[in-house]
Amino acid sequence: MLLTAIKLKLAAMVAVAGLDTAEMPGASKEFVDVLTALEAEQKKVQANPGANNADINKAFNEAVAKVRELAQKDDKDATYALAHWGVLSGANINEVAALYRKAADKGQVLAKSELAQVLMQAGAQNPEAAKEAIKLIKEAEAADNKVARRMLAQLHLQGVTEGEKGVVVVEKSVAKAKELLEKGNKAGDGEATLGLAQLYSAGVEGVPQDHQKALDLLIEAGKQGNAVALSTYGARLLNGDPDTKESPKLVKKDVAAALKMFNDSAEKGLAAANRILGQIYENGVGQDGADVKQDVTKAFEYYTKAANGSDPQALFRLGNAFETGIVKDPKGKRDENGNFDKDNILIQPNPKSALDLYRLAAQNNLAEAFYNVGVYYETGTVVDKDPQKAFAFHMKAATAGIAQAMNRLAGLYANGTGTTQDLVAAAGWYQRAADMGFAPAQIALGILYEQGAGVRQSRTVAAGHYSDAAQQGNALAMLRLANLYAVGVVPGTPELARAWAYAKQADELAQKSGNKADSDVTANVLKQLEDKMKPDEVTEAKKIFDKLPKPQAAGAPAAAPAPPAAAPAGDAKKKK
Repeated sequence: MLLTAIKLKLAAMVAVAGLDTAEMPGASKEFVDVLTALEAEQKKVQANPGANNADINKAFNEAVAKVRELAQKDDKDATYALAHWGVLSGANINEVAALYRKAADKGQVLAKSELAQVLMQAGAQNPEAAKEAIKLIKEAEAADNKVARRMLAQLHLQGVTEGEKGVVVVEKSVAKAKELLEKGNKAGDGEATLGLAQLYSAGVEGVPQDHQKALDLLIEAGKQGNAVALSTYGARLLNGDPDTKESPKLVKKDVAAALKMFNDSAEKGLAAANRILGQIYENGVGQDGADVKQDVTKAFEYYTKAANGSDPQALFRLGNAFETGIVKDPKGKRDENGNFDKDNILIQPNPKSALDLYRLAAQNNLAEAFYNVGVYYETGTVVDKDPQKAFAFHMKAATAGIAQAMNRLAGLYANGTGTTQDLVAAAGWYQRAADMGFAPAQIALGILYEQGAGVRQSRTVAAGHYSDAAQQGNALAMLRLANLYAVGVVPGTPELARAWAYAKQADELAQKSGNKADSDVTANVLKQLEDKMKPDEVTEAKKIFDKLPKPQAAGAPAAAPAPPAAAPAGDAKKKK
């Protein structure tokens, strides 16, 4: 009888859309049944991406509707699920926080730790929110929540004080942080074990640097299923530790051992191991593939296995593949129209399948996927344009640190698209992306400072931002600098020689790109400047040009660098 009960309990556990009922003891049968049905629909896509045999969005929306009904009946796990899905289900941040709080008040431990994360984002501006977050973290840790345990350890490493007198809210204590991480390590939490490894690797007060212990913990974290630890140790096996004064060479290059480790982990059901194998075979290892030859077909077999295990990065990589299409051999034969032979095509472009996979990756909380789904709604690819949804998805990705999302979010604020126009908020998000070195945001921020929109006007600050982007090889920034110096950073004092030098930089990049339209633009700017310049100014301009910092990379004048997340095209058939 006991064996039957255990089997029933195991059968009831479901991991889908970023939720795991194993972490929700006592979840209702009705709630589990909804997740089980959703899991079945999603596995159709995960197991065979591109087959179009399931409607991910429809299945998810139906699940949301049923879970909402359960939440209205005070099912605490259903209430938590609605909050966890948040943006995916169309909720705004205030609704999400309210749902988390309702579930937390009913004792839902996961809701406590996740509400704490939401509140901590507003901590700098709202000390009361930070205090509530810390209280929730402590309560969740006491209930054995592993995420809260790691958050509390991080708080102890930093220490938290309040007010001008510096009242201690969380004691700064490496010893207490270490104790919490060791507790997580003993409980099999790979992320806590990785945190311990990082402490020993860096060496902090109370934890002396110990590279061997750090390596042992890194290996243990990988065995516990931590994908970052597994890939980090695997990379060391694939390449061998470098000889440096800072650290001993503890790991020798052993490609066979690395492959065996990944394969063993994959056989044990770790989806991330399959994804890492996909990355290895997609790129090859060693010069000219001497260690592991590149095999795109094999790579995507592994990616599909990982996606079937709901690995978010594998789902995202497959989404990229369906976004652009994948060929087996880029050097393969083409027909008279330049198209690859059909036998050489591994994955045909399919925007609908790409979006499905991005949605699944987003459901598993991958920030890059939120950004890509946001782009779909912003551009109206496959789905109808929905500025409000685009704004919500970009906000989620931006708060997770994706520079491209910060830049797009700023643009939505600047134009009042999907939200109320707010130039101050736009400038703030452009600034955050610019601080991360994202050239398009640096240019946009420069324009705001040049115009005095949302910020105090300053052509000097504008020139600084343009210069940052220009040094990355962005020719549009060079042309903005040329225009700014032509009229004068200080109003009424044009610097034609310096303007010509930046225009010349842009022109050289345009010539290298081979784009006639861009070359025509830069050549025209140069001619207009030269017509106004005296011979001695031309001589001075050439000297300035020779002294300008050489760009880090080349870029076309009229285009911003493409983000690593694939940006969808806008010509696909729309579907709500």
